[in-house]
Amino acid sequence: MLNGHGDDIHNHGEVKINFSSNVYAHFPHQGLMEHLKDSLHLIVNYPEPSPASLEKRLARCLGILPEQVMVTNGATEAIYLIAKTLYNYTAVIPQPTFSEYNDACRHCDGKLRMKWICVPNNPTGKVMPKDALIADIITNADDIFIIDASYAAYTDNETLSAVEALAYPNVIMLHSMTKDYGVPGLRLGYITAQQSLLDKISDYRMPWSVNALAIEAGHYLLQHSDQFRMPLRQLLSERQRMEHELHNIGITTHPSDSHMLLCRLPYGTASGLKQHLVSQHQILIRDASNFAGLTPQHFRIAMQTPEENSILLNALKQYLKK
Repeated sequence: MLNGHGDDIHNHGEVKINFSSNVYAHFPHQGLMEHLKDSLHLIVNYPEPSPASLEKRLARCLGILPEQVMVTNGATEAIYLIAKTLYNYTAVIPQPTFSEYNDACRHCDGKLRMKWICVPNNPTGKVMPKDALIADIITNADDIFIIDASYAAYTDNETLSAVEALAYPNVIMLHSMTKDYGVPGLRLGYITAQQSLLDKISDYRMPWSVNALAIEAGHYLLQHSDQFRMPLRQLLSERQRMEHELHNIGITTHPSDSHMLLCRLPYGTASGLKQHLVSQHQILIRDASNFAGLTPQHFRIAMQTPEENSILLNALKQYLKK
């Protein structure tokens, strides 16, 4: 298991503003919380061994078949299930990207290849053009493509949909209700792929991996999805504003197509900056130095409200003037 992920809020004291997770923190969750309070009786019985009822609802929402959906305990469980299934494939993982791909595939080896592509990519926020991705899938038909679409809701660039991906027998897509609805504590993700691929992955599936309250929450979120609208225009506008302001104070940023920014300090370390922001401002950022190919100066932030972004900017200005 890897340590050093974002949103390590459990390691710190009071945190008022959390930029370390790529999840938008201001969805209206009160209705969900009230619903889960009324659903606590579910904990006295086992949940569905596999969350078939939620898979059926997701399939209806996506316009695909239930046999083409597998709900998992977050997208991370999906990553490890896929790696176990494709143990005789060699992983091709462009860097920098989400570290769990490499960790999950550390024992995988073979002549065939599985390519991991995060769209938008974590931590850079870049989106691989859809046409280029499809061309790669078609050209390399013997490869398995795992497309992590966990952050697809955070970009206005055109990305491959679950329905479109099902046209290709060598594509597995990862999705994250955690990111779409801002509920990382619930651990809700899902895989979409052709049934033949999901049947193989299901051989490695642990029964009851998705608990009863998470399943119930999934139903609620899909039923009330109109209440959880992503403020995408504002997030992307704020990312552009922050790019400009950060450059003005000497912090460089990686080009991004989403709400997240990979940043690099002109001096010092991201670890030192993180500790300063937590202790002096109750602000949490992601120290990105443990991503492959990055430096001790790299950190990542995800846009929140304009007011919160400005508070972070002012704290960074103070830090660099020390």
